[in-house]
Amino acid sequence: MINPGEHLRRLGWTAAALSVSVAPHLPRMPAWVSLLTLACIGWRMLAAVRGWKAPWQLLRLLMAIAGFIAVVGTYGTVNGIEAGSALLVVMMDMKLLETWRRRDYQVLMFISYFLIMAQLLYEPSMWTLPFMIVAVWLSTTTLMQTVRQGPSIPAPRAARMVASMLLLSLPLMLILFLLFPRVPGPFWAMPTRGGGISGLDDVMTPGSVNALSLSDAVAFRASFDGPAPPAIERYWRGPVLHVFDGASWREPGSRPWRPLEVPRSGPQLRYQVTLEPSSRPWLLALDYPGEWSLSGAYLSSDYQLLARRPIEQLTGYSVVSYPDALAGAAISERERAMNLSLPAERNPRALALAATLRGQHSGDGDYVQAVLDRFTLEPYVYTLRPPALRGSDPVDAFLFDTRRGFCEHFASAFAVLMRAGGIPARVVTGYQGGELNPLNNRMTVRQSDAHAWTEVWLPRAGWVRVDPTAAVAPYRIERSLADALPDSDLVPGRFMRSLPLLVMLQQRWDALDSAWNEWVLAYGPDRQIALLRSLGFGNPDWRSLTAVLGVSVIVLLAGVAAWTAWRYRPPARDQVQRLYRRYLERLARRGVQRAPWEGPLVLADRAERALPAYAGAIRSITRSYVRLRYEPDASETELLKMQRLLRGFRP
Repeated sequence: MINPGEHLRRLGWTAAALSVSVAPHLPRMPAWVSLLTLACIGWRMLAAVRGWKAPWQLLRLLMAIAGFIAVVGTYGTVNGIEAGSALLVVMMDMKLLETWRRRDYQVLMFISYFLIMAQLLYEPSMWTLPFMIVAVWLSTTTLMQTVRQGPSIPAPRAARMVASMLLLSLPLMLILFLLFPRVPGPFWAMPTRGGGISGLDDVMTPGSVNALSLSDAVAFRASFDGPAPPAIERYWRGPVLHVFDGASWREPGSRPWRPLEVPRSGPQLRYQVTLEPSSRPWLLALDYPGEWSLSGAYLSSDYQLLARRPIEQLTGYSVVSYPDALAGAAISERERAMNLSLPAERNPRALALAATLRGQHSGDGDYVQAVLDRFTLEPYVYTLRPPALRGSDPVDAFLFDTRRGFCEHFASAFAVLMRAGGIPARVVTGYQGGELNPLNNRMTVRQSDAHAWTEVWLPRAGWVRVDPTAAVAPYRIERSLADALPDSDLVPGRFMRSLPLLVMLQQRWDALDSAWNEWVLAYGPDRQIALLRSLGFGNPDWRSLTAVLGVSVIVLLAGVAAWTAWRYRPPARDQVQRLYRRYLERLARRGVQRAPWEGPLVLADRAERALPAYAGAIRSITRSYVRLRYEPDASETELLKMQRLLRGFRP
């Protein structure tokens, strides 16, 4: 059993480690879980100070059952990250109430490790790394202090020992991270309740995109093989909306799938994208993606790049786009009908305007330009705070009454006017622009860059992008959202971008965060294969990975063994010791073995009795050794004398 004082010290270590491990989880859990944890830690420490016994076993069992029922009642399940984490914390609280033996402390530290790893399931950001280092260090120190048989090690010494162990484990950790065969996506990429957050949706209504533009969160990052395209060409394609009900645009119910072949003509854009989780299958890309690295991805009939499954984790992929490709040179009757459809008896003033303009401009190109000129010449205002569009005809209300709107207002109204004029049109949502970081030459596209534009189908030209927002607020396309909006509109990041020091700090942080995302969170099979190819493997597969991993681990372990053997090698004997060792070996051959407790004088007396013929030599050699070993001013002559005596000593 552990004495009370030692037990209190170990309990203090345990309470500190558990508090650090559970702290990030408590804010996202129900209040009763936090209160229960604080109550159990407080009661257990007080019980150790006062010498109280553990609660009755039946009471602990009833509390555990009640905690399980409470978790099920709160989450409706015990599966999933949130419910599982809450149940783990409750069981930790129950275990803490009965912690008296070393095995109990060991179980609690294992729970602590699980809680530390569970934090990656919620927030695998770079901010998590310092927390994990501190938490693992503290939990490992606590484990060493609580399960040892003797008294606790002094805290500074224990902390240094654990820090040394963690540093020694870094090479093995790096090898396993880089070379262990990867599955698609990191192992911690499990969806939480509600999934990821996407700035886009498959339905667009007035106000949906401008609400998104109030967020400064990162949507994705991109880096180009060569110069980045100018801002007016950075249209990152997302959901394409065809169906219009008079107010909202949405994707068709059933998306026709067929592998499209983009004509690979004209200039190419090669780039890599690191996409944040969105719980949607949309893969953002510039027009028009012709090649991509993500296995299973495909191009829809409206040129949107899609994954087979929703993006639930940070995902990296490479794309080759052909911006000047002819998209949709031919259009089917089904597609034409879908992109000309307008609801009956909705937005009559817009339909009348289209009829008037179409009567004045018979050519499709002239009609498109006439509608754009109307947006340019009439007093339309681009703003994040448009008035509400009341009534059953929101397009009419925008075009003729409010005339104030965001990109979705202009794109929706323009598409309606195109369809009313007999030109197939659809609304494309995605992102426009992006901020290039000069420190790493990577482009960051934020949710505030969300945008909506229009595509019209013209004979011999196919689908052509037309952005009516550019006719009203060209600065939005050429520069940024902040440059296009009045100072009265709240634009995320406007104040920060006005101060050079804050801009520099943000760029540095963004470069670090981008590197973390690219080389840690998005390190998947593609990057692993690329690493092996850079090492000289022409066509690597899982066999190559296994071989390289095995050889690397063997080399590392051999190096560690060699370093350990050298680090803890016995101290080298000096010349006097070597001579005396030779003297002892010659005595041993005549049956005089030195006992471990015998000093040189005691051994000499016994050797003289056993070998009287050599008594004088034994006495002289022993006298020289004692002088050389214990007299501080022994001369070199004495060493030469011992060497001469030993050469003649052949019993």
